[in-house]
Amino acid sequence: MSRTPGLLSISSFPNPFPGNPYLTLLYSSLEEFDCSYVQSGYFGQEWLRENSGAIDYLHFHWVGGYYENAKGKNSFLRLAEFLGKLWFARLLGYRIIWTAHNLYPHNRQRDWKSWLFRFLFVHSVNIVFVNFEKARNDFARIFKRRSGVFVIAHGNYRTTYPEIPSQDDSRKALGLADHEFVYFLFGGISPYKGPHTAIRSFATFDSAEARLVIKGQCLLPHYVEQLKGMAESDRRIDLQLGLDDVADPEVCQWMSAIDCVVAPYEDIYTSGMVYLAATFGKPMIAPRLGVCAELENEGFMFLYDPARVDKELTECMARVLRANREEIAKAATRFADRHEWSDIAREAASILKADHDRSQG
Repeated sequence: MSRTPGLLSISSFPNPFPGNPYLTLLYSSLEEFDCSYVQSGYFGQEWLRENSGAIDYLHFHWVGGYYENAKGKNSFLRLAEFLGKLWFARLLGYRIIWTAHNLYPHNRQRDWKSWLFRFLFVHSVNIVFVNFEKARNDFARIFKRRSGVFVIAHGNYRTTYPEIPSQDDSRKALGLADHEFVYFLFGGISPYKGPHTAIRSFATFDSAEARLVIKGQCLLPHYVEQLKGMAESDRRIDLQLGLDDVADPEVCQWMSAIDCVVAPYEDIYTSGMVYLAATFGKPMIAPRLGVCAELENEGFMFLYDPARVDKELTECMARVLRANREEIAKAATRFADRHEWSDIAREAASILKADHDRSQG
């Protein structure tokens, strides 16, 4: 495989895939700044040898699966195999990037082994991208990684949803009543995202006009049954759970129609949902954790203490219901304005070009 002179090339693991526009947005924006994307293959010695000298950067995102066994448990054997491939890639001249979407994989046990595996991985890559400033301190404190850690923000979703219908039109299409105030929990439905917490808190929220919609992909049958059992006695709760990702046109329609995003995550570090809510000018309720803790004063974020979730989540619902929707929409729009992908890609490309120059010198 040959390379184009003057361009940097990058492959990611995974490749961009349907259901998560983030990767497509990132790499298509990087291409505007002379960082071309090359489809990756199986991360093994054969592929690495075939593409040596043609691809500059290998960019990893969610890496827990590389060192876990079939039961989702950390495996020393799989870790050794994975780290061996990383160091082999580095010997061949590849530079390795990791974007830290979380400190540890979600829905996994946190113990000394989890820390050790992450520590060894973090010190096997050349560059760590984090999405917010405090994360740099976290990596220095937790994993003792100080050099090569750069803040590259998440971007908005405006190019994914360039034409947003009016709220009235979307509500009519979805059968939502004009008087309803719709709280929306959306995405991959998993225990760490707290839909059971949302249902429990919503049940204590005394508002006849309020409605909670939980919509998304859930691949855990026992959890689906748990949520149905919790919601069956409250007609204000609408569960729309399936086995497939929600398609972008449907996401756009629902995000236009609803009034508030609810994200009662038990574990959150970075969150694309923040930028989705901002893109649509919606308020978002979330715990004071991770990137959300830095957004306390943004005007569209309503945060609660995760140690007091049962009381404060309901209070946040009431605050949003009473809040000035126009002012919230303006605040969310200002936030989205500061997170354009062109600006983010320019910063990332600058870091990669400087790193490439140093590594070649």
